[in-house]
This record gives sequence, structure tokens and C-alpha cells, in this order.
Amino acid sequence: MRLSFANEARKAGESVWLTPKALPWDSWLRQQYIASRSARARILRPAQARVLWDEIVSTSPAASDLLNPSSAARLAARSWRRLHDYLIPVEALLPSEAPEAQALLSWCREYQRRCQKLETLDDSRLSQWAFDSGFVPTEKIAIAGFDSTTPAMSRLLDRWHAAGQLVDAGIQAADSGAAKLLGAADAATEIELTAQWARDQVRAGATNVGVIVPDLQQRRDEIQRVFEDVLAPGARHTQAAAISLPVVIAAPGPLAGYPLVDAALLILRIALGDVSSAQAGRILRSPFLRGGESERAARAHADFRLREDQRDRWDWFKLERWAAQTHCDQLNLAARDLNVLLREGPSTATPSEWAERFHRLWLTLGWPGERTLSSVEYQTLEKFQEVLADFGALDLVMGRIGLGRALSRLQDLVNDTPFEPETTAAAITVIDAATSAGMKFDALWVCGLDADRWPAPVSPDPLIPLELQRAARVPEASAADVLDHARVQLRRWLTCSPVVVLSWPERDGDIELNRSPLLAGLEESEAGPVNAVGASLRRQLFENRPVLESLRDDRAPALPPQAARGGARTLELQSRCPFRAQGEVRLRAPQFPRISLGIQPVDRGAILHSVLADVWGALRSRDQLLAIDDAELARRIRDSAQRHTMEAVAPDTPSRTRLAMLEIESVTQLVGRLMVQERLRPPFTVELAETSEQYEIGGLSITLRPDRIDVLEGGGQLLIDYKLGDSHQPRKWLDAVPGRPPRPQLPLYGLAHAERLSALAYAVLAPASVEYRGWSNGTPVGSGIVPYPMGLRIDLGDPADWDALMHHWRFTLTRLAERYVAGDAVVDPLPQECATCHLSTLCRIHEAPAAEGEEGVTDDE
Repeated sequence: MRLSFANEARKAGESVWLTPKALPWDSWLRQQYIASRSARARILRPAQARVLWDEIVSTSPAASDLLNPSSAARLAARSWRRLHDYLIPVEALLPSEAPEAQALLSWCREYQRRCQKLETLDDSRLSQWAFDSGFVPTEKIAIAGFDSTTPAMSRLLDRWHAAGQLVDAGIQAADSGAAKLLGAADAATEIELTAQWARDQVRAGATNVGVIVPDLQQRRDEIQRVFEDVLAPGARHTQAAAISLPVVIAAPGPLAGYPLVDAALLILRIALGDVSSAQAGRILRSPFLRGGESERAARAHADFRLREDQRDRWDWFKLERWAAQTHCDQLNLAARDLNVLLREGPSTATPSEWAERFHRLWLTLGWPGERTLSSVEYQTLEKFQEVLADFGALDLVMGRIGLGRALSRLQDLVNDTPFEPETTAAAITVIDAATSAGMKFDALWVCGLDADRWPAPVSPDPLIPLELQRAARVPEASAADVLDHARVQLRRWLTCSPVVVLSWPERDGDIELNRSPLLAGLEESEAGPVNAVGASLRRQLFENRPVLESLRDDRAPALPPQAARGGARTLELQSRCPFRAQGEVRLRAPQFPRISLGIQPVDRGAILHSVLADVWGALRSRDQLLAIDDAELARRIRDSAQRHTMEAVAPDTPSRTRLAMLEIESVTQLVGRLMVQERLRPPFTVELAETSEQYEIGGLSITLRPDRIDVLEGGGQLLIDYKLGDSHQPRKWLDAVPGRPPRPQLPLYGLAHAERLSALAYAVLAPASVEYRGWSNGTPVGSGIVPYPMGLRIDLGDPADWDALMHHWRFTLTRLAERYVAGDAVVDPLPQECATCHLSTLCRIHEAPAAEGEEGVTDDE
């Protein structure tokens, strides 16, 4: 409003003018109440009112029937406001038998009682105070930005108009031409059309272009992206935040979503000792702490090690020790000082005392950081300090509380506080339908006018009886009032700008949409530039890019003999993608550890391996297995499972005992089911279990560690690999593409024991299936291990028999080893390999021209 006033003053030739006082209705009434000094009651802040409603609803008898008392409290506060705006007495709820109305009645009575006890008045009752006290403003006022006024507001305006204190500030209608109607293919196309049209209007000289999007809050990110692409296609880089776009999107998100505030709240959550490793990693990487910039590299490494540690919960005492272990000295000192503060003072305090303590904690950690804040960060800090002051004012409605409740209430406040950093005036304003009331534009585009969304569906208040709402003419309570409101909006849109475009999406997925019937009688725009989506500048530049000379560098330095070492995974990676083998093994760029609750899959596998090694270390053969009774075998398995599980589960893991018991039970059952299979096999002796050995192939020295090697009756060997998942199949020992088997580990073990090899097998230990899956040279081994290639569909190029299979593996794996040693690093993944690889940024596979037909590159990737 101030900007519009200034523009009009400039157009009138004024060089100096008084800035008008422009305030929201509630804020202005609040000022008048305070200035009048006519009542003792204090103004109840919105945050204080929210606390009262939360406590009233959560402690009421109806709370036991509520799924979410906090949401019910919000609804009750909204209904309380609606009762006063539409002059519906609270006692009018009494005759209703609806449980919702009775609950609202009891809540409102309790709210009134508490406000009287506190001698406070909330915003909802300021209009009632103004009417009852006969208040008339001493200065002339004007109202703007209202499509309609509530009865409580209307009776005040009528009184002030009669007293000569209300000035008509109706916006002069623009010289409007015929509005253009436009049906877009879908909602996404509609926004693209809108952004391109707005850009063209600005290029033509318009300085105040409006775009109205009914569901703006839900689509804010999408709209931001589209307007950035259209208005600044070159802004997709790390300095994009510094680029000023000629657009303001009036859909502020919550203050809690800004990084500076998020870091402050995370500091407090860690003080509660209830954050995950992922959250602890976030605070390690935060630039808003002391040393956040100077120790950035050390803290990134600390975060990586923290993920490897897989500790479940963190507090500042643990982070202090972790910072010391990872050489983050400044963080270590800051955390030490903070822990001293945490030990001081009582465990409960008033909100204002907590606000002071929170501030000291943040300062101790160096928040908001050592670098100079940007404009957005500085504004965020100021707004957060205002919210902290509101939190401190909760002393009026709350007593002494603990840290957990204090943090929860502060979190609610920042979640409920919308915030948008101030920017310079922009030529394009994107707003929702409600915000547009009273605004005037050089050009206006209104989106989303399909019959399903406009007029909006009827949405009566769920707590106030419907007959009361309709009698009071609450607009959302009846179809007729909703329709009248939509007609008022349409008239305003058609008269607030000389150029108006009204549009709607014609489809929503597979659903066909129609334009709103309120647009009947307006002429639809003919096909032309306005309804043809042009390619963005970014897309045009890409499609017309010059052909660049490319250099294919797919070879790393060859490995000298003394460095040519690895494990079975080295050959597996070389087979799956040569570049990944060089990246993970030689460049030491493994996948970033993932944090998950409970026992990690790698730990679960280690437990199973250890238990099976214990069992066979004692039994040594099938005959001894048959000789032991079931109860004794089960006891041995459980004892071993318990010992290894308790070693694997960290002492500070929440619910450690329960978690360990579940794991012990699972391991005991899986191993017991495998023992049933073992008893049905022909006689065998366990020769080796979990023993390392060296093997050289293709110039590469490989450390092998077979899970188990059995000696069969005829002297042959069975190599066994334990697998937890149900997806492991011997078929993956054969080539997916020529010369590249996806899972060459067991074939490699087989080559190392080729002289006595009779069979290879997976021992699958999954809840759905415990069984052997493998191939043999014809020697009877047991269920699930079949002679190769019995029952197998042989593709062209696959070995025809066991001898050919061994020869093929020797040739194939030797070639893979030789290529790895030679530095082969070609980006050539097997199909679907990229879906599980983390090195795509390094290998840049997504930049490879599609015409080159790279292996494994699909449209999805």
C-alpha cells in the first residue's frame, strides 16, 4: 500500500510526501486499544493465546477422543474468532446436540474464564471492545484490501462513517479492455505461459504486473523454479542467491525453514540428548557455529567418521568427545563451555528465563557463526529475535517448565511464524486470490480458474453448527455466499488492470477439466503467442549448443607390481564398471555410509558369519552334527548368537536389550534352519571357515576369505558363501555382457581351489528362504546344488559344461584383473549399475551423448 501511494504521488508530480500509516486491521485496533487507556485488560499476544488454547483442549474431557489435540486447538481458536467476527454469541452453541459444538462451547467458556483471570483481551474481541466502548478514531482512516467485511467490522465502519472519520479509499477502476480467456494444457504449462507472459509485459514497459495463483502456498517451489528459468535462465549456479529477480512471490514459508534458525533449534535439541547421527552430522557441517568456516574440512571428515561409527543418539557431551577425537578443536572448546552451562541452573525455569539461557547457549557455541551474515540471514536473525521475545512473554500463561517443553513451545512458535525477507520493489508480484484484494496492476494474469477449484468448494466451520453459520452469513458456509464472493472477485479482477488474462488447466493427469462457469460470456482468446509455450532460454541455448571437441581419457596410471593388490570386490567392481573400480579402490572414494536405526546389515552379516564359524569350529563334520541332539545344538547356537550380538550392538543404543533379543532370536532361527539342511546332505567335513588366503591372477594379488570350504566324500571341495538376501542367484556368475559377470566372487574362489573344486554354492539365510543355491561338476552335494548346466537356460556364448565353465572363468577373470592393473577406467557400466553407484558426478556419465550408446545408460538414469 505504501508503495502504491508513493507511485501515485510521483505520477502527480510530488517530490516529497508524508508516508501513510498502513497497518493490518488487527494491528491498528491493537494500537487504538493501547492508546485509549480505557481498560485495564492487557492485550493477549497470539503466541500466548495459542498456549491457552492448547492447554484448554489438551486437558479437556474431549481430549481423549481427539487424534491430534494441537490441531483441534487451532480449529477452536479459529472458531472463536469466527464467532466474534460474525456476532454469534457463544451461548448460541448451547442448544446444539452436536458433540463438536458442545466441545467448542466448553472450550470457549474456559478460555473466557482464563482471560478474565489474567485480565487480558485477545485480538478476536477487539472489535467488540471498540463497539461497546463507543470508540471513534481521532484521525480519519480509510480501508483497503477487503473484498468484504465481517459484521463486527461493518458496524464499526458504519459508525465511523457517520461520524465523518471514514474516508472512501476505493481504488479507481482501470480502463479495462476485453479480458482474454485461455485454456492451458495442464497446470505446469499454465505457469510457464504465465511466467513468459509476465516477462514480456515487463519488457514492454509494465512496472506492476500481477499474477494470481489460488494454491500459491502449495506450489511455491514450482512457481519459483519456473519464474527463475524464464526471468534468469543463467542463474543456476552457486551464486544464484545474489541475483535479484524482478519478481516477488508472496507466499512466505515458516521461519523454522531458514538454515540459521534451524541450526539454533538443533543446538537445543542436541542439549536434550535426543538427536540422530544424521542431525549430529548437520550440526558438524553447520557454518553457524564457532569455527564453522575455518574447521570446515575437519568437520566434514568428522561427519564421515560419525556415520561410520553408527551411534544412534547424540548429545553435546558425546559431541565434545567426538570433536576432540576428530581434531575439531574450536568445536571441542565450544562444546566443553556449553556443557558447563548445561550443568548450571535449575532443571525448570520460566519461558523468559529459558529465553535468556538459550541465548547464552547459542553465544557459547558462536552462533550465528564467524562469517558476515548475508542480508537474508541478518533479517532472519532479527525475526528470530522477535519470536524469542514472544516466547519470553509466555510467562503470563505458563509456569516453570523443563527444557523439553520449552524447546517444544519455541519450535511451535517458529513453525507458526511466516517469514519472507524484505526485497526491493519488483515489477512482477505473484500472490494468492485473497491477498490480491485492493491491488491495482498494469497487467494481470489469474490462474487456476477451472470449474473444480473456482468458485471454491463450500467449507463450513466444523465446530460451529451449520445453521448458525448460515444465519450469520459466514461466506464459506453456503454455496450461494461462496458464489457471490467469487463474482465479487471476478469483477475486481476485471477492473483492477487494463490487461487481464484469465486461465485454467484443461487436464489434471488423465482427468479433463472445464473452465469455471463464471467465465461464461467472456470471449476466449484465439490461438496466438499468448497460449504457445516457448522454449526457455536455457533450453534454447542447450539445443543450439556448439559441437565441442571431446577428449576421452579412460585410463589411469598402471599399477606397479608391489601395489597391485586388492580383494574379490576389486574384480567385481571392474566387471560391473571399470571406472567404479578405479574410483572406489584406487581413489578410495567409497560410498558415503548410510545411517539407519538398529543393527546395520553389515553387522547382521558379521554376526551370522561368526555364529556359523563357532558352530562348525566345534562340530567339524556332518557326522558330529548328526551326533549332537537338537537341544544342545540350539543352546550352542543361541549362546554364540547372544555373545556376538551383544558385542555388535553399541552400549548406548536405545532399547539395546530388546533390540539384541530380537536379533538373537532371528539369528538362532536362521542358523537352526540351515542346520536342518546340513543334516540332509551327504557326508562332509569342514576344512576351512573364515580363513584368509592369497591368490594371484592377471598380475593382481588378491586376498581371499571364503566363508567356508567343505571336503566331500570323494575328496572334492564345496566352496560356500553365506548370503543374507533372497536375491542371490548362481546365474549372476555368468556374463551379463561378454567377459563381465556381475558377481565373480565365488568363481574367483573356485579358481583358487580349481584342483579339488567340485561345487560352488550360496547358503542363503533369509526369513523367506534358507537353502543352498549352486552348481557342481556332477558330484552329489545336497539339495539346491545341481550339476552345471542342469535346469539352466544357456545363452549363446555361455560355457557348455563344467570344464568349459572353469576355462571361461579363468580367461574372464584374468582379463578383468589385467585391465584393472593396467588402469582401465572406461565409463562402461553394466545395465542398471548406475542405480546403485555414487560416482556419477565424478564419471559424468549423464553428460555422455546419447548417440554414443553407453552401456547401462537408460532414460531413467
